[in-house]
Amino acid sequence: SFRYEDCEEDILKDVSFTVKPGERIALVGHNGAGKTTLVKLLCGFYHPTDGEILIGGYPLKELNLNEYQELLATIFQDVNTLPVSIAGNVSGRTEAETDLEKVRNCLMRAGLWKDVEAMEKKEFTSISQALDPEGIQLSGGMVQKLMLARCIYKDAPILVLDEPTAALDPIAEYEMYRTMLDACAGCGVIFISHRLSTTRHADRI
Repeated sequence: SFRYEDCEEDILKDVSFTVKPGERIALVGHNGAGKTTLVKLLCGFYHPTDGEILIGGYPLKELNLNEYQELLATIFQDVNTLPVSIAGNVSGRTEAETDLEKVRNCLMRAGLWKDVEAMEKKEFTSISQALDPEGIQLSGGMVQKLMLARCIYKDAPILVLDEPTAALDPIAEYEMYRTMLDACAGCGVIFISHRLSTTRHADRI
C-alpha cells in the first residue's frame, strides 16, 4: 500500500502481484488509479507505506538502489532529450566513452537509423540549439524512438514503459509498441497503456 504525505487515503491499497523473469505485464486503470505511482514504486523512487517489494526474494529497500536501477530501462510519458549529440543521448555518456557501432545498431533496432543517416552529421548531430547553433529538433515520434534506442543501449533485463506513446495516434502507438517489444525481446516488460488495444502485446493484464 502507498499514500503520499498529507494525503488522507491510500493511492494504492493491498496491491499484490508477482512478475516472472521475461514476462510482459500491462497495467490498466482509469486516470488516478495509481498506475504511475506503482511504476515509480517499482523503480525505487518511492517506498511503500505498508508492505514491501521483493526482488528475487530480497526487499528492495535493502538493495543498493543505484545497482538495482541499472537493471531497469525506463521510458516515461514526459521525456527530455539532452542538448548533446544523438549518440550522446543514446549512450548517456561522453563521445569518448560511447560505443558508436553499438549506437548505430541501437538506432537501427529502434527504427530511427534511416532518419539519422540522412542527417549531415548523422549520429553526431546535436539535439537542440542550446549548445550547438546547428542543432536540430526531433519530432515527437523520433524522440520516442531515441528513448527506445537509449533503452536498448543500456541492455537492462527489465523494461518499464509509463505511457510513452500517449501523444501518438492509435496506429503509430501500435507500431511503436511492436518495435519496442521486438527490439527488447527476452526482457521483462511492465507497461502502462491508455488504450486496451495495446495490451494484446502483454502476457498478462
